[in-house]
Amino acid sequence: MTMKLPRIIKLLKPVIANHLEMFLLAYYSRTAKRRRCKQETGRILLARTDGLGDFIIWLSCAEELKKLYPNKKVVLMLDSTKPTIQLAKNMPHMFDEVFNIDIHNYTRFFSVLKMRKMKFDLVIQPVYTRVIYTDILLFACRANKRITLDTNSKFLTEKQLKLSNRGFDQIIPASDGVKHELVRCGELMRGLGAREFNAGLPILGKQSKRTDNYFISFPAASTPTKMWQPEKYAQVYTDIIRKTGWDCVLSGGTEDIAFLNEIVQMVNIKSKINVIAGKYDLYSSIDIIKKANMAIGNDTGPMHIAVACGTPSIVLMGDNEIGRFFPYTSETGDVPSLLVVDANLECKGCNAIKDIPCRYPYGSRGAYRCIESITVECCLEAVDQLLNRVVNNNEKLDKA
Repeated sequence: MTMKLPRIIKLLKPVIANHLEMFLLAYYSRTAKRRRCKQETGRILLARTDGLGDFIIWLSCAEELKKLYPNKKVVLMLDSTKPTIQLAKNMPHMFDEVFNIDIHNYTRFFSVLKMRKMKFDLVIQPVYTRVIYTDILLFACRANKRITLDTNSKFLTEKQLKLSNRGFDQIIPASDGVKHELVRCGELMRGLGAREFNAGLPILGKQSKRTDNYFISFPAASTPTKMWQPEKYAQVYTDIIRKTGWDCVLSGGTEDIAFLNEIVQMVNIKSKINVIAGKYDLYSSIDIIKKANMAIGNDTGPMHIAVACGTPSIVLMGDNEIGRFFPYTSETGDVPSLLVVDANLECKGCNAIKDIPCRYPYGSRGAYRCIESITVECCLEAVDQLLNRVVNNNEKLDKA
């Protein structure tokens, strides 16, 4: 019995956590409109507890928001498991205060106590795909008004959506269908009052003048479902090195080092490969991306950084969410130096709105069928096209 107890506790923890989460949602959404401030605080809370890439896409809206509320202090709440705070803290022109909060671990329930002490004139939930615990935290604080963008409820049940919606004072309508996140950002800002606003491409400064000739790649991702096969990446790297003479810089987190080293062993010209995973913080990595001749990788946050830096880029994208994050569709008509390679399967867009399980078996490494179906030949066609564009449009200086 003693041996079985830890296993029983392990099985019960998620069940208890889910029930507690539902109780907190029911309670705080019901009482949210009674939890007001007695006087103005001069503070606005923004909740961006989604991914780094989502935050990058949203940057043009952050600037507009500051113009919309010039006399308010903008407080930004971020997911503690993401590196976003490293970037946001260096943007005092957009955010007056930035803090991380736990929304994933079992310790997240203590975050409610922290939020109960906070007071704001306005709380904004700008995320199109909302998650239940972020909404609970927004209901727990004191606020005179809470506004959200209508959600695709990808991660919410019908009951959770009903409970969550009742806690907001205003729900800004979102158009139907699969739209790029920039479009969703535009819908949010116009709903807040910036009637003439159109969401443009994110900007993290222009490309820096290069001192070395290299391209950078991000072959890992937050989940194996998004990751193209390492042997295919190795073939592409070898081809680029032979055509350009550039070095290849492989980046990612410390958890990706073993995977990146595996790719290095498959590349024919190993002396041209440099693995920098885990060696630099986010802000330093941005400078490395800016100075790269080209970026290539999966659907991941750093590839959105590459777009924002103006670095010519190739993204290997699964068909499941095509059109929502990549390729970019700005409301201003600006087009990034970006090519998106996908398998163009008949089930395209299956997971863009609802969290629907893939109809096909996962690959040997856990990737979606639509990722594994992308051929090396298709990727190399995009490489040639981008290289020609770089040379013809003078997007970069002379190659090596």
